[in-house]
Amino acid sequence: MGPPPTPISGRRRSKTPFVDCGKHLRRLCESLDVELVALNPTFLDLNLASTNPGIRAETVKQLEETIDLAADVGARLIVVACGQRHPLMSPGPRELWRIVADGLERCLERCDRRGVSLGLENAWTVIDRAQQLVQLVREHAHPRLQIAYDVANAAMVQSPSDGLRLVAGRLLHVHLSATNRRVWAHDPIGHGVIDFAEIAAILRDIGYEGVSILEVTHPQDSDAALRESAEALEALGWAR
Repeated sequence: MGPPPTPISGRRRSKTPFVDCGKHLRRLCESLDVELVALNPTFLDLNLASTNPGIRAETVKQLEETIDLAADVGARLIVVACGQRHPLMSPGPRELWRIVADGLERCLERCDRRGVSLGLENAWTVIDRAQQLVQLVREHAHPRLQIAYDVANAAMVQSPSDGLRLVAGRLLHVHLSATNRRVWAHDPIGHGVIDFAEIAAILRDIGYEGVSILEVTHPQDSDAALRESAEALEALGWAR
């Protein structure tokens, strides 16, 4: 099922060009024997589904920069959430779908040039269910557009186990964390309602050989939360 690495959070603190930052980060990680698997931009401000063309253009621009950075640091993919709809005056589903698809096409052109894949994630966005992920990926039929499946996000809208089986054919990346279904959360493994033994069994059944990312946010004691979660996953068959 692959190892459960953990996310590395970073900020751009200077005016140093991304390409220089990327090369420096790659050398640093290689010296520490750390593999950078994927980049995951924050999507609180980015929005591929925005009805504002300027916001969409800036979103695509920043995603293209992230694709370039991924190539520079040796990461195989970037994780992409499709964006949020306006809660009161949103276009219909077909128009939102068209807007998102246009942005993805532009990003995929950069992916082809840089040898990086897009992992489309189920999140608190216009595309939050496994069925939607599969449909969008099939419609694009692009080899570099795959699925990054988040089990905690899935649990908020459907059975995470059922969704995992649905996306099996295009699954490239998995995010692991717990949730209680009352609020969107990425809690330590074992502190929610998700049956990770079942998730492990499904990943084995579908022959998944990719990476599982331990994506836990627990500011009270993040180190302890990560250790506890890694130990819980190891007991279920994941390997570091």
